[in-house]
Amino acid sequence: MRLLIATLVTALGRHLIVSAPPGIEGVSSLLLAMLCFVVAAFVFAPGVARLLAELFVGDLCFRDGFGASSRPNYLIAADKRARGQHEEAMAVLAKIATEHPRELRVYLEMLDIAAAELDEPLRVRQVYGQGKAALRRKEDLAVLASAYRKCGAGQVPGADQS
Repeated sequence: MRLLIATLVTALGRHLIVSAPPGIEGVSSLLLAMLCFVVAAFVFAPGVARLLAELFVGDLCFRDGFGASSRPNYLIAADKRARGQHEEAMAVLAKIATEHPRELRVYLEMLDIAAAELDEPLRVRQVYGQGKAALRRKEDLAVLASAYRKCGAGQVPGADQS
């Protein structure tokens, strides 16, 4: 029933906009139409209003929707890596790691750059140690250890090798 009423009030608002006279004379009609839209959205159909706000305003103003925690952006690091600026990419990823220490992907990216691009085994071990200290989920730690082994680092310190 609420959706039906909201639809009717919205249709009234649309009619007021379409039939509004041009210029200053139409301002009162346009304001009344805006009031119809607000009433329809927030009084009669709050669920629809919230959905539309999250779809439009959330995507424009907030990357993952209104009120969602921010997620790290890896595009700058990927761009620097593609341009051969490996140290700069590592610096961007290190900043992400300080802002989002529980994010697995940042450590995987740093491991890959340290091993494949920079060929620095000591740095690979440092990144692994940093990730191991920061990550809490067992699944994340297992993925990190697997990536560390694939980097050619040999036996994973502190992991069972059975």
